[in-house]
Amino acid sequence: MNKLRSTCSFVGSMLMILMISTSGQAQRKQSVKVEANKGLHVYAVDEDSETEINLSRDTTLPAIHEQKDSFPVEQEDTVVIGRWRIIHRESSHGTSRTDIYRVPKPANQLVFTHWFAYDFGWNNYDDRSAYAGLADVDPNVKVYDYSAQGLYTFAPRPMSDPVSSSTFSLIPEKSVNVDIWIFRQQRFLRNKRLGIEYGLGLWMNNFRYRNNITYVNAGGHTMVIVDSVNFKKNKLFTEYLTVPLFICVHLSGEGDRGFQLKAGANFGYLFKSRTKQISEARGKVKVNDNFNLSTFRIAPELVLAWHSWSFYANYSLTPLHQYGVKQYPYAFGIRFNGF
Repeated sequence: MNKLRSTCSFVGSMLMILMISTSGQAQRKQSVKVEANKGLHVYAVDEDSETEINLSRDTTLPAIHEQKDSFPVEQEDTVVIGRWRIIHRESSHGTSRTDIYRVPKPANQLVFTHWFAYDFGWNNYDDRSAYAGLADVDPNVKVYDYSAQGLYTFAPRPMSDPVSSSTFSLIPEKSVNVDIWIFRQQRFLRNKRLGIEYGLGLWMNNFRYRNNITYVNAGGHTMVIVDSVNFKKNKLFTEYLTVPLFICVHLSGEGDRGFQLKAGANFGYLFKSRTKQISEARGKVKVNDNFNLSTFRIAPELVLAWHSWSFYANYSLTPLHQYGVKQYPYAFGIRFNGF
């Protein structure tokens, strides 16, 4: 009898130890937590080891986890804008959070695309018109070039009071240059220090006149007259559909980061132009026409870039008008390099 009791006691002790051990293992298996690091890696961690699931760098996938009863279920909605990720998470417990991050570019990437770059600056022009020869022109002769006779054809005035450079002078602080680049793409060459850049955008200039001049259409040709009305606002607006083409030298940094020096040119085609005048006598008047503006425009440009910002300066090799005044526009300002 004593031996039987002893045996039963031993067996009971072993069963108790086995149950405790099994319970401990089950407890360890349940103690799993899920961690996310910037949406790029997911870790399943227990007491003994760590298991990593490496997701794609460029694609954020909805988190799919084997959930235990002790964890809330999360649902995700992801919005992708270029390299930006916006992830909104909602749990079954009623809580929610939104994470925003930017996927880093691979170190060996050779092509970089920037969307919707934006320029803001000021423009003016270098006036090389033949004002000095107006004293010798023939009022009865019409010529459509940049000579003094062509200038008289474009802006006729009494010989006692001819036009001068001050007639077309601008208000510098109100003559602004605003450009919108739909995209600009930069492609590295093999050494990653030299590259080319190209794109497509709208190149826009506002020439705010100081004097009361007006563009008029005379028999299919544009003329400029000195008006008798005092204008509160008097400007010429031009918009060119433009393709930039540049050589880029990377002075520091990797990829499209760090300092860059760019040299190239903008090639534009006249897309839209208009004048806008505001006065008490006539109110607001807008006129859409080509105003004898150059159809094509080429402007060399220098750019100093750093990360998301650039400083630019350009000078047009093409005069603003096709005949008459010989004015070469130039502009300078700051560029946001886009997304």
